[in-house]
Amino acid sequence: MKITKNLVHVAGDVALEAACTEDALKASFEKAGLQGFPAELDIAERTEEHVQMLSLDDLLGFAKASGAAAVTYDVTYFPHADDAEVSRQIALLARDLEISDEVIREVCADQIDEYLKLDAQRDADVPVHSIVEAYVGGTAFAWYGINEYPRLRRVILRELAQGGPKAKRAFVMKASKAQVDLLEEL
Repeated sequence: MKITKNLVHVAGDVALEAACTEDALKASFEKAGLQGFPAELDIAERTEEHVQMLSLDDLLGFAKASGAAAVTYDVTYFPHADDAEVSRQIALLARDLEISDEVIREVCADQIDEYLKLDAQRDADVPVHSIVEAYVGGTAFAWYGINEYPRLRRVILRELAQGGPKAKRAFVMKASKAQVDLLEEL
């Protein structure tokens, strides 16, 4: 339930549903009497908090009751991270933070090793994200399912924010989008 007061939105904890496989989504669509079509849905601009408004069954029921005959969906799997993937993620983060890859690798070496160990234990055959969108009257209504997985960016941002002389010079003293992202997570 949402509570609003003076145009300020206050929301409680959001209970996320688990990501679903394509077969599980198709079974849900069939049960609801809707067709499902795979699409490349943009998860980059979605967050767990604002996308999942309804359970999957409720979203499909809403779509059906609103006259929709079909929905679109996307299921994302991540292979296990390797050194190349870590390098790619660190390079992106270094660009966002405007600091060097070497600073991140030096300050966060233990966290990077731990991330690789945790990710190696994850079942890569289980989807990480699932999205279903229903278009009603020109508006997209979405459901977002997520299964837990290690996130290198969050681990590195937390470690860099805690500091050390190199991290302070290269990270803490700079205002950047990544710092804002970190603060929003806390």
